[in-house]
Amino acid sequence: MSPSIADLLEQTNRELAGTDARVYRRVGEHLQRSGAALQSLQDSETTGSPALKGLLGKGSFLNQSVASLKRLCKEHGIKGYSKLQKDALAKVLELHGVTPPQPPLESLTKKELIALLRQLLGGAEG
Repeated sequence: MSPSIADLLEQTNRELAGTDARVYRRVGEHLQRSGAALQSLQDSETTGSPALKGLLGKGSFLNQSVASLKRLCKEHGIKGYSKLQKDALAKVLELHGVTPPQPPLESLTKKELIALLRQLLGGAEG
């Protein structure tokens, strides 16, 4: 007796569901590993590891938003910044000796993140 169309459809749906589950599981594992590596990097950054901070590169005021530059002015007690534009804000911060923050991980491209992870893992090929 040959299987019915309903049986064939059910079997096909089970196979597809199993394939999707495996794909989602692999993607989830990859995201967890990547997230753990990035969290480790951020944790090391907050503990002050100069070697790991160097991996992110030097920050730039011009890569920051105007709102974040104004926040830095406020945090450092700088007066008269409210009407300044981005270039002027950057100059004021530099004149007051404020160090530009390093670029946030979220702003890095995929290529930059891969290079960063390779450096972090000691040049291991992926």
